[in-house]
Amino acid sequence: MSATFPVASQRSIKSIPDLFTKPGRRPVAPAPEAPLLGRLDLSSSSKDSTPDEDGLVAEISASVSIGKRLYTISSGGSNLVSLSDWSDPTNPRLVQQLDLVGFFTTSVATFGDLIAIAATPDNYDAIGIATPESQIRFYNINAAGTLKEVAVVNTGFLTDSIRFSDDGRQLYVANEGQPNKDYSVDPIGSVSIIEIKGKSRDLRLSEAEITFPELNSNGVEMLGDGIRFSGKTGVTLSFGQDAEPEYLAATDDYLFVTLQENNAVARINLDTNTVEAYIGLGWIDYSKVSVDLDDRDGGFNPIPGQGVIGLRMADGIAAWEQGDDVYFITANEGDAREYGDYVDEERNKDLGYADVPSRLKLIVNGNDQREALIQSDNLNDTDPTNDFTFESGTRTGTPVSFGSRSLSLFDGLTGELLWDSWMTDEIGGNSYNTSLQNIAQFAGIYDDGRSDDKGVEPESVTVLKYGDRRYVVSSLERTTAGDKTGTTPDPVTQGGLLVIYDVTNVNDVDFVTYQQVSRSPEGLEVIGASQSPTGRVLLGVSAEDDSNSVEYLDFGALLNNGNGAAYLASSLANPAQYATL
Repeated sequence: MSATFPVASQRSIKSIPDLFTKPGRRPVAPAPEAPLLGRLDLSSSSKDSTPDEDGLVAEISASVSIGKRLYTISSGGSNLVSLSDWSDPTNPRLVQQLDLVGFFTTSVATFGDLIAIAATPDNYDAIGIATPESQIRFYNINAAGTLKEVAVVNTGFLTDSIRFSDDGRQLYVANEGQPNKDYSVDPIGSVSIIEIKGKSRDLRLSEAEITFPELNSNGVEMLGDGIRFSGKTGVTLSFGQDAEPEYLAATDDYLFVTLQENNAVARINLDTNTVEAYIGLGWIDYSKVSVDLDDRDGGFNPIPGQGVIGLRMADGIAAWEQGDDVYFITANEGDAREYGDYVDEERNKDLGYADVPSRLKLIVNGNDQREALIQSDNLNDTDPTNDFTFESGTRTGTPVSFGSRSLSLFDGLTGELLWDSWMTDEIGGNSYNTSLQNIAQFAGIYDDGRSDDKGVEPESVTVLKYGDRRYVVSSLERTTAGDKTGTTPDPVTQGGLLVIYDVTNVNDVDFVTYQQVSRSPEGLEVIGASQSPTGRVLLGVSAEDDSNSVEYLDFGALLNNGNGAAYLASSLANPAQYATL
């Protein structure tokens, strides 16, 4: 891989296009009464050529608008890539499947008629061998829905999230660099930037890799708090190896990359293609909020006063510019490391903490390997007495759990936390609790069996402008509808949850509404009015696990579904009954 990368002298990347525009020649459908326009179940088409594969096919999707047709490309961790036709969103159909024999896919992205697919060799995590590199496969698609491979570019190790710049001249790639199955090899995490020139048969591509410098390196700002550095002694020798990029988001001048296990976001300057800041994402003090941390307490039972913190450990991220300011928002899922005999989580009942639920999963050092250090206050502070450490024997430190069960908004330049969904929500002069767990409980799909293990697990997040407002949509992966008795929703087709907040004013973020979708929603995509077959802004949702589905919803109808007002009128929204920050 090349060590340097030619930087264009001018950039025309726009962080968030205004999607509420006149749709031109496309017909404009009237606003539907219900948000859901169509659902495509890919479960019956999820078997690939690799023995023992899980056959997931719909974790991430991206769309292509050609002529009067809208196509969607979906991948999900198996060898298969699915192409579906959504020209009539009420009647979607599967058109084609590619079987990338010998590879599993992790993400897709599109720009114009160009499709990028992230592919990693099936033997990536094999024991006893060096992990092979991933690659990006580029395809063209014509109006008839025919795919043609046009290029292949090698990237880094275990490519995860990918996205095109808004002008289509670059593809940004997060290379997760996850260890192999027995943790004998820990490759570096990195970001690839693929320069794209030409079109179709004259496509010219070049790739450059950005690696992650050590913490406190010269020229790297240390912002926020709570950065974690762990890993296996003798294998993980640098922060670059420990860093595992997940999602990335772009603005005019920056890439923001989530380093989930490190509880950090890396800010990359796109003019210099260097990491210029690490932003620690901090944590939530669960003693101050009403949170359900016990899966054996007979149901939904959120209480304050529990002496444990939750590291945010973001997965999904979205970013935007607003005047001279830059912001990013994170979906704080949390993630443990389990590779062979290396496990960095343990039930509290085995640790001996007081006033913490006995089944809550807590972060520990990985089986007596390198101590997991979390820098707790000022990241430049070298005083170890204010750091969270995980010692053996008598537990005298602060118990730390995975994920904060929330969304968080940060200033992208200073690293300052501006908002978290655990905070009190002031709307129209009234105070509300709009925490994700309470919303899921009101929707009837809170999964108490996950209370001890990251709760509803916020997975991904996207941001868009609609009219004169800016909204954030997030998917919650670990909700479920339970059984099918009475009026309980179907657990597969209605067992997932989206939440929407208005972030037009970053100093006054407000809950808007929620929407039930297929179980285990992950990928989110916004289809602008000019690209939409209805002439209206659409939201695409990809769901993994047993849902294996793609859905399209009308965004305007989603905003007006009435669920938000109903929730705010409920007792679950009362901060006097359910404590908030």
